[in-house]
Amino acid sequence: MFRSLSSDLPDFKTASFRPGLNIVVAERTKTARRQDSRNAVGKTSFIRVLDFLLGADARPDHILRRPELEQASFELQLELLGREVTVRRTGSDPSNVEVDGATFKNTAWRQQLAKGLFALAGKNGEPSFRSLIAFYLRDVQNGAFDNATEVHRKQSAAASQSSLAYLFGLDLSLLEQAKEVATAEKSLRDLRKAAKDPVLGMTLGKAQDLDAQIRTLGIQVSNLEQEIGEFKVVDQYAQHRARADELSRVIRKLNDSLVMDERRLGDIELAINQEDESQPDHSYVQEMYDQLQITLPESVIRRFDEVAAFHRSVVENRRRYLQGERAALLDGLDEKRRELQQVDTERSEVMRILDAGGALETYKELQLELVRVRGRMNELQQRRETVDKWENANRHLQLRSAEMELRFSMDLNDRRAQIDEIAQLYSSYAYEIYGSGRPASLSVEASKTGYHFVPTIGGDRSKGVKSMALFCFDLTMAITARRYGRGPDFLVHDSHLYSDVEGRQMASALTLAARVAEREGIQYVVTLNSDDLKKAQDEGFRVDFHECARLTDAYETGGLFGIRFH
Repeated sequence: MFRSLSSDLPDFKTASFRPGLNIVVAERTKTARRQDSRNAVGKTSFIRVLDFLLGADARPDHILRRPELEQASFELQLELLGREVTVRRTGSDPSNVEVDGATFKNTAWRQQLAKGLFALAGKNGEPSFRSLIAFYLRDVQNGAFDNATEVHRKQSAAASQSSLAYLFGLDLSLLEQAKEVATAEKSLRDLRKAAKDPVLGMTLGKAQDLDAQIRTLGIQVSNLEQEIGEFKVVDQYAQHRARADELSRVIRKLNDSLVMDERRLGDIELAINQEDESQPDHSYVQEMYDQLQITLPESVIRRFDEVAAFHRSVVENRRRYLQGERAALLDGLDEKRRELQQVDTERSEVMRILDAGGALETYKELQLELVRVRGRMNELQQRRETVDKWENANRHLQLRSAEMELRFSMDLNDRRAQIDEIAQLYSSYAYEIYGSGRPASLSVEASKTGYHFVPTIGGDRSKGVKSMALFCFDLTMAITARRYGRGPDFLVHDSHLYSDVEGRQMASALTLAARVAEREGIQYVVTLNSDDLKKAQDEGFRVDFHECARLTDAYETGGLFGIRFH
């Protein structure tokens, strides 16, 4: 139990605690300025100071690390493991705490609190001390009043299962097994996501597509192996290839020359034939003069004969020249045709040699291509094996998940009496607040991830009803854990829990908390605005309680810390 909360700040509102119902009252003073509000007097800070002295992290944004407060020392007296302990801590040195005059690391202090408040033994699978204490000092800034089974707005239901299972006395070993399955499922999802990332180049593909690619590459491998097996390496392949190209050029040149010579031969033969057909005829001159009855002189006739003889001599010489050229061309053509035949025969032999095999470089290229195709096929085969493993792993995990859900269901069935006792406690608390008009239940359901806690109060799902469902859940949790020796003897609530609750239900809740705290030997500590307290009293709250501290909105010295800061 808490004994006192104090500070070396001159105007800090020291709090003293007793067993049963303890209320921190926030009162509006008559001299308070209009803009002052009880919402800023330190009710939430009061709980954060308690949490700070119970080992909370003190990050740079923590209120006790503000320049106005970080040099101040805060002190909490409480009962721990059967004796009274005094713990002191400052915002300027948040890593260390002073316990009964001895300095400890905050982590070591947490270990003492874990053992003294929750009987944690440091075993594998146990929840952490901070995850448990968060249900006893809910922080409104973290959204801890939004959902009864969560203490942080970003916390998943699965994340709080271990803490609630421990406090309600359920099987943590089953939760550990479920976590292993959940971790494996998450890893599988992460791997699948990574495998689909084109940046990583790890796309696995579908099984049928991989099979088709592997079969196609297998055919390529077989063809390449056969081609390499039948391949003959030709010695001096490059020289043969060059000789074949050279002979081809010679053949093209000879063919071009033959074409030109054959055209020239045709021209010569045409000229020879034309020479035979174009001999000059002088008889027409004699006939013309005979018709004119003119007798040509003997000298003229003799001149015609001389010209004809000369012309015949010229024609004969030209004919002999053309015939000589024709004969030379025919001889040249025969020679070129023989050369062409020889060159063509040689090229045929070279091509036969080339066709019979290939170059060493070509052989090496074929081998490299075979290695590349085989490598690609091996890669696809490995991807195919991975797809099989993932599919098998997914089926295995589905079976494991179904098995875990069945085991949780069987465990809850074996614990039926224990679960019924918890549910009865919750329903009785809700009944005292709402009567029979709102049936209430706290069910513990089995799922593949663990125990699923579902606290409900029937009817209207207003904020006020939701707050009272959280109140009944916390009270059930605290009493159950205390009875099992797994929880502390206190429960603390911020006034935000009651901000939307009607006066009659608030009166019933405070009355219930006081009676349960007295009967079970615990403290219920709550911060309340004075008008809310009066509203509850007007609706029948008549139980004696301990006012452990009074906060005001007096401008200079009001509030928890007795100072004003921005």
